Amino acid sequence: MSDIELKMLFARTKMEKAWEAWDEAEWAFKGEKYPSAVNRIYYAFYRACLALLAFQPKIPTKHAAVIGEVNRVYVKEGLLPREVGRFLHDLQTARAEADYKDKSFPWEEVQEYIEQGKKYLQQLDELVTMLIENSR
Repeated sequence: MSDIELKMLFARTKMEKAWEAWDEAEWAFKGEKYPSAVNRIYYAFYRACLALLAFQPKIPTKHAAVIGEVNRVYVKEGLLPREVGRFLHDLQTARAEADYKDKSFPWEEVQEYIEQGKKYLQQLDELVTMLIENSR
């Protein structure tokens, strides 16, 4: 398997895992497990960010660096809207609060993450698809 084929496989696999985490987020939200929903939303986006970075020379290993690199490469260059960059930052903060500070979240806040997140995750998926197609 060539290097580009491996990158394409990595990107596709990460996007599949992103959508799996998204399904888990929706399930947790419906079950009123709001901190768990925030965690799964975050990991959906983290995996989608890894998929986007598959075609970069180096993929960072730290979460903040992954999000920072997506902002630098894709948001700053106009391939993703600025709102996505802000969303990623806010989501990273919320996930840390959920996981490490035992923050409880009101329904309205998590509902907003769900509504915005679905749209933004679709945008990331479309960009990953475009990157894969352009790599052929």
